[in-house]
Amino acid sequence: MRNFGALCAGAATTSGVHDVLSPRNELIGGLHLLTDGEWFWYTDLAHYVEHYHVPLDARFVDHAQGRGWRPPQLSDAELVRIADTFFPDDGSAPVVVDGGQ
Repeated sequence: MRNFGALCAGAATTSGVHDVLSPRNELIGGLHLLTDGEWFWYTDLAHYVEHYHVPLDARFVDHAQGRGWRPPQLSDAELVRIADTFFPDDGSAPVVVDGGQ
């Protein structure tokens, strides 16, 4: 499996993530939101792909592969725009379009 965490910028939260597919519901780790500027995903995605072989959207894989599995160089303005999208000042939830793309 590719390290999708290496493709992106991210934001950490104080929330813990538990394995919802495991009968023991064990703690996976901290919840982090990751993005490459076009797609976003949570850090627990890699756990489910690795342990349960959860398939990824082919468009996401094609996108990452098309970038040579390397993160884009995001400008400061792009990083601020991403942060504003996911953490709006008005406390509203971010708008997600087309499954996160």
